[in-house]
Amino acid sequence: MPSRDWNKTWDRGYEWSQGGDEWTGQAEYCGQPYEAWKQSILDTFAAPYLTPQSVALEVAPGRGRWTEFLVRHAAKLHLFDLNPSCIEACRQRFADDDHVTFCVNDGASLPGAEDEAVDFVWSYDSFVHMEADTIAAYLGEFARVLRPGGRAVIHHAGRRHAMLPLGFLIRYGSLPRYLYKLLSMKRDTMGWPDGKRSVVSRQLFASLALKAGLEVECQVDSWGDKGQFDCKRFNDVVTVMKKSAASRG
Repeated sequence: MPSRDWNKTWDRGYEWSQGGDEWTGQAEYCGQPYEAWKQSILDTFAAPYLTPQSVALEVAPGRGRWTEFLVRHAAKLHLFDLNPSCIEACRQRFADDDHVTFCVNDGASLPGAEDEAVDFVWSYDSFVHMEADTIAAYLGEFARVLRPGGRAVIHHAGRRHAMLPLGFLIRYGSLPRYLYKLLSMKRDTMGWPDGKRSVVSRQLFASLALKAGLEVECQVDSWGDKGQFDCKRFNDVVTVMKKSAASRG
């Protein structure tokens, strides 16, 4: 399972050949040009929740693949990443943008982020590698920092919920790991790779969000006028959450 320590791989063992834009597999899987697929995500899941006055926060920006959009559409942007090299790369990339702050965190909390001061929280391609306890910690932080009415949009793993108790098989070698993959994933089950997805289902994620005090507005794996864009390659899900006026982090 992808632990917090494993997620430091992005700091010490990944080349970032195109700053994250080398990850074109999801677009290819749904038969769409990468740039069109990427823009569809931003148009569907980010643009509707941002105004020129918005305070936004991104978890695990990597080298700024999605950050470049948030920088242009938010009045203030806070970046948090477990990996120092990612934060440093973003600091250099967005050096001319004085409305961006940068923080190396512990991979589960948002130090320095003020209570109820954020309008929009974003993370794509990172929570798919986080296990339930880490996700729960972050969701608690989102509930704390979001203003009432604020939204959080998170892309995460979507394994079959009924198979989650068998997640321990991942620890016991290739054959048990392959068996778990066959049982827990809906697609791409005949090959070995599963994108190092965590043992999390859409139902578990929704339950953790509710427990944190966030309302789940929707959970989708496809979008667009005809559902032509998706994140189904590894059964992923995009969840949109709202902090209601009655909620307090």
